[in-house]
Amino acid sequence: MEKRIHKLTFYHPKLEKVGGCFKKAYLVGGFVRDRILGVRKDFTDIDLVTFDPLEKVERCITETLGKKPFSFEKGKRVICYVGEDYRLDVTSAEGKTIEEDLQRRDFTVNAIAVDISELFLPFNDDALLIDPFNGLEDLQRGIIRPVTEKALSEDAVRVVRGVRLKLQLGFSYHPSFVSCAEEVAKKLSQVPTPRVKEELLKLLRTDKFYEALSDLDSLGALTPIFRELEEIGAVPPSGLHRYNLKEHTFLTVKFLETYCLPRKEKILVKYAEKVGSEEFFPRFTDGECLKLVALYHDVAKPLTMEEREGKLTFYGHDKLGAEITAKAFLRLGLGKKASRMGALIVRNHLRPFFLYELYRENSLTERAIYRFFRDSGEYAFHTLLHSVADWMATSYEMSEKVEEFISFIHKLLSFYEERMESLRPLLSGKEIMDIKGFDRPNECVGRIKEKMLELQAVGIIRTKEDAEKFVKGFCCGRRNGSDGKPET
Repeated sequence: MEKRIHKLTFYHPKLEKVGGCFKKAYLVGGFVRDRILGVRKDFTDIDLVTFDPLEKVERCITETLGKKPFSFEKGKRVICYVGEDYRLDVTSAEGKTIEEDLQRRDFTVNAIAVDISELFLPFNDDALLIDPFNGLEDLQRGIIRPVTEKALSEDAVRVVRGVRLKLQLGFSYHPSFVSCAEEVAKKLSQVPTPRVKEELLKLLRTDKFYEALSDLDSLGALTPIFRELEEIGAVPPSGLHRYNLKEHTFLTVKFLETYCLPRKEKILVKYAEKVGSEEFFPRFTDGECLKLVALYHDVAKPLTMEEREGKLTFYGHDKLGAEITAKAFLRLGLGKKASRMGALIVRNHLRPFFLYELYRENSLTERAIYRFFRDSGEYAFHTLLHSVADWMATSYEMSEKVEEFISFIHKLLSFYEERMESLRPLLSGKEIMDIKGFDRPNECVGRIKEKMLELQAVGIIRTKEDAEKFVKGFCCGRRNGSDGKPET
């Protein structure tokens, strides 16, 4: 029995524009799937396969859209056109018929095709669905099922894609997906970085990264991707922690994703806009990167674990973890900016808790608060947001008291707003050089400036005269205390 659907289901203005460039081409993949499901996105991915000469098609589309494509190899050449709200991928069909091409695809819900010529015929309202593997029925039943038994073994990245589709669509896994995925998951460690990265970024853009981690772990696909996390399941609960390290790590991601990011305005008040506003590269922001930071924040605990006087300790796991995270983010292809962000937050992720303990003991100093913001740099607010998730993932009891911790964070933010937001050095580098008699900039000038800013923030230096007096008494040959005098 023929399966037909109204042709307007698949209408897109770019398709209408480039339709004349083809003699024989088909819509396939996610575009067809989403349109059947009634899913419309702000950014639309359109996949076309053609039996026409690809070079000829490329010339025509380039002229029609007035836009040059880029191309890449994905087993075969793909030409890609990207606009503000769409991406159009065109590639040659595999096999002699469209059915043979569909047989080589990943999941039945992605193995449905529509002949684009049917979309623009004047005398018919419906378009024929070419669906040899019953993808429409699987869409209706909500099932992720491989097209063939070889679908996943031929391309291990499809395991990650299957997890993403299941979570995005609210579907379930067919037993054949689970059994095949468990067999091939270990091959993910051998897949080229750009291909894994592409699926990873799509997972991060969902609001279900925590669930994805759980599924990847159960399928044996977690550590082939995030190899640095291989030992986190071996760290038991200790101290305040009521969960083992893997559970704590996953819960930190969960609370960041489901509590902290949606409530960032409540937690960070006016500084909420600092999180999620930086784009490291197209469609990957600091907000998504923060989810990965949460995944890696305790990565060095297995390497630093020691038992002392009957208690487990993890001294230095923040510092070592920062180094591991920086390298891991580069290995995953996330770039230097993401690597730096990850390292900076992991290096400082314990400090909000140290400050909180000092606050509870009535021994918190303004200098300690200042140094946290100074050392955390532009990612201080990300670090604070992460700390809330980390706090909640420590134990059920602590998650119930999260409002107390958030109130403390507001005190830190008030200090930043009052003392640091508009902080500028009272003396310029040239003025410092003149006072010290330096004829050129040097390391000492930078040290003086840094210390002067701290003393301004905590109210010890209030005027330009105070600053000049401080500079005169500052000795660069030795380490100086908070008042500019040498420490003893």
